[in-house]
Amino acid sequence: MARAKDAIADEHWLKAIGELQAAAGDAREPNRAEAMFWLAHCQNQTGEQVAALETIARLQREFPGSPWLRFAESLRLEIAQKLNRDDVLWQMARPPAPPAVAAPALAATPAAPPAPQPPPARVPRVIAPARPATPAPPAPPAPGFAPFPPMATPRGGTWVASTVAPDTDLRILALGSLMQAHPDRVIPLLQAIALDPASPGDGRRAVFVLAQSPTPEAQMSVLEVAKRAAEPVRVEAVKELGRYQGPVISRELLKVYAVGTPRVKRQVVASLGDRADRPALLHIVRSEADPTVRNTAIVTLGRAGGREELRGLYAALPPDGRKACLMAFFNARDEDGLIHIAETDHDAAMRQEARNDLRLLGTAKALAYLQRK
Repeated sequence: MARAKDAIADEHWLKAIGELQAAAGDAREPNRAEAMFWLAHCQNQTGEQVAALETIARLQREFPGSPWLRFAESLRLEIAQKLNRDDVLWQMARPPAPPAVAAPALAATPAAPPAPQPPPARVPRVIAPARPATPAPPAPPAPGFAPFPPMATPRGGTWVASTVAPDTDLRILALGSLMQAHPDRVIPLLQAIALDPASPGDGRRAVFVLAQSPTPEAQMSVLEVAKRAAEPVRVEAVKELGRYQGPVISRELLKVYAVGTPRVKRQVVASLGDRADRPALLHIVRSEADPTVRNTAIVTLGRAGGREELRGLYAALPPDGRKACLMAFFNARDEDGLIHIAETDHDAAMRQEARNDLRLLGTAKALAYLQRK
């Protein structure tokens, strides 16, 4: 195993395969399951996908409880992606089966004693011809989802059914591979993962995959998640929304802002700043009651180049807002705005801070003003 891992580190796949085959076939080797996984990995690296899948099947058969099966499932997913096996990917993308609910036990009631019956009359015995049983109709699919396609019958037993339930990470990866060909089915499944309040980490990864799709349906799904999901997932959805193009996105971000927590609101401000949407940021500054969020919007407005907007805001802001505005002037490299504060502000500390910022800014106009003073 040690020699095999050295060969893997140097990407000497064929040398590693020889060592790993020996380790996997040695009954005295304590790490046989690990050896089988790395053997399948090396076989995949050399283009021997059939051999890799056979090794995974052997690992599954001989070590059904091994933690290396989880890694093997990731490798199986990678091979399915390479071979465009959508049927295999759908099996990995399927949601977990809901837990079985036991029927409630019924209280036993004492049976009434049977009424006395007269002896039955003897009748001739007639044997009716056997009738074929009527098959039960298939169960309907879940509302809103088409049934999962069955996995094609493999040749030579290569694609064996997995004994490990796919975890959510694998499901998300499989769904991402299926997105381009089946967006109508993939998007609702990813949205369901994103909206699950019990797994915000999985939700954030699902949002990232959703946002890679250029379809309007995926964009609307990300917007829905930004409004309804757990807070960490909403923040991630707002980040992704900010990367979309088009003027309608800013309006949608403001709708998310209206129903957001302070953390979500700050991310909306950051996304609007990335889009340099000065009108939307100005609207937030004028309407937001939370000083922390408002001041964040002021500073972001400076980064977005909102010089004129900041000059119009400054006089009407409370002291903490004026401090944020001073920082925003510096971010916008607005020497005229800083000079105005250094000349006219009634607070001596603010005037001194403005002069310090002008000195740091170091433009010709700023230095000329400081020399005059």
